[in-house]
Amino acid sequence: MSFMDAKFSKWGEVETAVLSQSLAKRFARVMLAAVLAASFLPVAAFADEGGAVSDPVGNAFKGPDKIQYGVAAQYTNMTSRSEYKWDYIRDNDGGDVTISYLDNLYPNHKTVSVMGTQVGHVTLVVSGGDVDEERFEIEITKRNVTLKSTNVSKTYDGEPLACPVSVDPGFATFDDVYCISTSSRTNVGITNNNTFEIIFIKGSPDSYNITKFETGIVEITPRVVTLTSASGSKEYDGEPLTNHKVTVGEAARDTGWVDGQGATYSFTGSQKIVGSSENAFECIPNEGTNLDNYQINKTYGTLTVTDRSEKYQITLTPNSKSVAYDGTEKSVSGFETLEFHINGQTFYVSGVEASATGTDAGEYPVTKSGQAVVTDAEGNDVTDQFIVNIDDAKLTIVGVDSDKSASNLPHTGDSAALYAMGICGVAIAAGAGALFTFRKRNNYK
Repeated sequence: MSFMDAKFSKWGEVETAVLSQSLAKRFARVMLAAVLAASFLPVAAFADEGGAVSDPVGNAFKGPDKIQYGVAAQYTNMTSRSEYKWDYIRDNDGGDVTISYLDNLYPNHKTVSVMGTQVGHVTLVVSGGDVDEERFEIEITKRNVTLKSTNVSKTYDGEPLACPVSVDPGFATFDDVYCISTSSRTNVGITNNNTFEIIFIKGSPDSYNITKFETGIVEITPRVVTLTSASGSKEYDGEPLTNHKVTVGEAARDTGWVDGQGATYSFTGSQKIVGSSENAFECIPNEGTNLDNYQINKTYGTLTVTDRSEKYQITLTPNSKSVAYDGTEKSVSGFETLEFHINGQTFYVSGVEASATGTDAGEYPVTKSGQAVVTDAEGNDVTDQFIVNIDDAKLTIVGVDSDKSASNLPHTGDSAALYAMGICGVAIAAGAGALFTFRKRNNYK
């Protein structure tokens, strides 16, 4: 600070100058005004020179005047001291803090960490050295905490899934607080707006401004189950080919049933004739198993029936017939049976005919015609698996005995009728004691 006058070039010349009385009075008034002005300067004006005074609103402290509950802030005393001793005074509203010396960062303790441990007000006090103590009031405010139920999902595993809760920025480390979801789901689907409760084991909700967003979504997706039916093959034997085996994906890889759950399988897959088809099946859930919780992927095996290497043999026997000659046409047709049983299965033959006709005494071979077709009980054509044989048969017309008397033969009494019956001879009038002489022909023995 310097006080300059127009008659002096610098403040040091005043000591050797001879002042007039009027000038001396004027100088005195200037000095008094300077002293009075200096007494109202703030502490900061003297801080660099170690001349700080107790002034809670001054610049002797560097740090916030408010901190949240459970939050730490650094405070520095700007006054030069040979040592720094920190303490605090609780105000009437119950505020409280903890003060930690940061030896690794500030071994001289000029700067400390202060954490608010109870909502209210406290006054920091710094003392030490030959400098008066200084004070600084701070307020510990409620901690702002935002809680949200967050989105979560998983593959169905039979266990309930609750919505987790995110906390920003978190509760004080010295409090013990739990967020418990009050809604969850176990089965496949989505639950919106999941709620939760906040439980304080240690600490109090009065220390917080808590904002809740219960908008979380819980989703459970279907569990994949891969089911594969077995394959099979055989030569044709007339019986259906089936294979009632199913391979289930591994549960450890999330491709199988959850432990304690499962299903039985109803097979519709069957192959009876030559060819191939899928080994299809349906799932029948066990008790406690909900198929809606699963994405079931089926892979069907193949059932294959091949042609027989040795064909089945079927022999048809045509009907035979033996009749006595009577002068009329005789006939025979058809087969003894067209139905056959092999391996417990029934087969039918069609498409063939057998017949013979004759009038005169003798043997007439049965004539066979057509192409044999073999079908099973369901009407499937299985001809290729069979060789159809047809036995020989005949129609036999047996001639009558030639020693029979004419009276035992059918006639009208005239020679013409007798001749028509195959009897030739000389007729004598019946009234004259007729005598007949016969000549033997083929229809008579």
